[in-house]
Amino acid sequence: MARLLVFLAILACFSQTICAEYFTEFTADKDYLLKQKRIYNIVYHLSQPEIINPDLYKEGQAWDIKANMDSYTNSTAVMEFLRHWENGMLPRGALYSMFYPELLHETKALFRIFWYAKDFETFYKTALWARAHINEGMFYTAFAQAVIRRPDTKYIRLPAPYEIYPYSFFNSEVLEKAHHPKRFGKMESKGDLETYYISANYSGWYLNLDSDEEHKLSYFTEDIGLNTYYMYYRFEYPFWLNSDEFDLTKGYRGEEYLYGHKQLWNRYFLERLSNDLGYVEDFDWDREFHTGYFPTMTFHNSFPYPQRSHWARFPEHKYKYIQHIKDYEFRISAAIDSGFILKEDGKWVNIYTPEGFSYLGNIIEGNKDSLNLPFYGSFDFYARKILGFNLEPNNPYQIIPSALEYYDTSMRDPAFYRLYKRIFNYWCRLVHSLKENYEKIFIKNLFNRYKNHMKNYKKEEVVYPEFKIESVVIDKLQTYFDQYETPIGAGLSVESEKEAESTQIKVRQYRLNHKPFKFHFTVNSEKSTKAVMRIFLGPKYDAHHKLYDFRDSYKYFYEIDQWILDLNAGMNKIERSSQDFFFSIPDLEPSDIFYKRLTKAIEGEPFKYQGRLYGFPDRLLLPKGKREGMPFQFFIYICPLTSEAMKYSSRIFGDYYMESKPFGFPLDRPIYEFKFDGPNMFFKDVNIFHKDEYELNITH
Repeated sequence: MARLLVFLAILACFSQTICAEYFTEFTADKDYLLKQKRIYNIVYHLSQPEIINPDLYKEGQAWDIKANMDSYTNSTAVMEFLRHWENGMLPRGALYSMFYPELLHETKALFRIFWYAKDFETFYKTALWARAHINEGMFYTAFAQAVIRRPDTKYIRLPAPYEIYPYSFFNSEVLEKAHHPKRFGKMESKGDLETYYISANYSGWYLNLDSDEEHKLSYFTEDIGLNTYYMYYRFEYPFWLNSDEFDLTKGYRGEEYLYGHKQLWNRYFLERLSNDLGYVEDFDWDREFHTGYFPTMTFHNSFPYPQRSHWARFPEHKYKYIQHIKDYEFRISAAIDSGFILKEDGKWVNIYTPEGFSYLGNIIEGNKDSLNLPFYGSFDFYARKILGFNLEPNNPYQIIPSALEYYDTSMRDPAFYRLYKRIFNYWCRLVHSLKENYEKIFIKNLFNRYKNHMKNYKKEEVVYPEFKIESVVIDKLQTYFDQYETPIGAGLSVESEKEAESTQIKVRQYRLNHKPFKFHFTVNSEKSTKAVMRIFLGPKYDAHHKLYDFRDSYKYFYEIDQWILDLNAGMNKIERSSQDFFFSIPDLEPSDIFYKRLTKAIEGEPFKYQGRLYGFPDRLLLPKGKREGMPFQFFIYICPLTSEAMKYSSRIFGDYYMESKPFGFPLDRPIYEFKFDGPNMFFKDVNIFHKDEYELNITH
């Protein structure tokens, strides 16, 4: 998950010219194909189960959970869910968010009966029952998690979330036109299918936003692929699931939460620089919040998303949350300064250990692996509550959540980036605190502990003279906006099943993209050996066009690739394509095309699928740059593979082989004394050129 933005690698076989191995590709058998089709049918027009696929609706109505108690491996979980159901749960059609305790309890109870279904058939029938009875948002959250995690649904794909619930991805203008396609859409007929195309702008394009420079970034912060990535990223480790009960990888959960957000923040910062923005302001819980947010979005029930004015004071009904978050901040700061976390059983745990950084991430997020959830709470949870500026509900089932209270809309709100900047300040505080206060006390234990944050690297720890990067050549870097089409009809209401099958609605929107590019390396190695190569991208100049000192700018570099390779003794010519980068993925195939392929495969045609569900959008590897070219800097680093490569497995992001170095190595520590000038390091200045679609088509 976060390791997709951190340091996972694809193990490859390399000769004199290096070639990458791709993710495992499978040929689907009949069992996989039938499961895949049934999963797709369940979420198709989720809000109208009695109209769309009425046979499935009847099958769901016929399933009796209580009468089939033996079909579940955990009867306690089933009884707990039935208690919720009999006492009344969130009604269908109501707004839903997991950031409300009562709704979260119900979601977890539903997920657990999905999880504890003995076999796929029981899971499927339970899902059909829930599809007809449970609130749509709650159902999708629990169902998606079950599909991702159950052993019998491994690598089963869910439709893109922007197809199922477009209200989270497009503004109210687009949705209003989509509800009246014959009036506002451009129609094209293909046989019996009528397709209407709706053009989409980004939120607030028609407002006077002279005082709001953040809107310059809307093409990035509102990108449907990026927001889908963040949703899946947070789906990897849901804060409400316990690692022991649900087989989550426990050891680095908190680390992935912290470092994954840092990588996303760095990518956002580079986009700011492309638009002549730089500094992201801090905020104080007792003062006005600087940056406003005007989503111009509505929910499916026509309620508008809450907005926040510029320089707004926190409303009085948020004061109770502010008191909570101040208490939690104080306790987290005390843990960082003292070096110890107080466990729920009263014992103290040292955070200056290899596991300590993950412990810290767990208490900041406030997930179920926190060592003391009642004491440290959830900084993440309460910050979203406060910064969203939404009203308090009259009762648990009448909520109007803010954009921050959904993972698929969080990155649209500028407050998201201010929040995580504040969290990263804890990180910096930890780094400096350890360096200044604990170097003498723990000097014997600092080496290779707590991600080696206790002091900056010594020269011998990062310089490997047995490698020399002789040259780096990079193809010309060009970005542009191109048009993308996505179907959204499955997320809109229809009058009949016939209308759903004969009419298609697609949204056309311009999105940031770049031409494929390649790196060409020449590396001299003293001997034949395995090595790890990393590529980081960062700023050359700040927003005022002043040259960055690398001692300051290193913290803004983000890792775009890492892989393990075999080097021969002597000169090695290495070629690496942007299409091979380990964490990126092309756009998802639209569901209408995917479903047709699936249907043909069931009839006998071969069907291939990859061993991962999602990744970072490959279109967004590069910041936009400028028309005349904008300077950036690549940092290329190579070092020996000092231990056996370890396999990291993710049901969402695939399987990778990785090196056991700290996250972001060697840029994971402050750079003070040592100048990064070893032969195994290389800085490459580049210009990123931005061209519009017309220019790109005629320029050679």
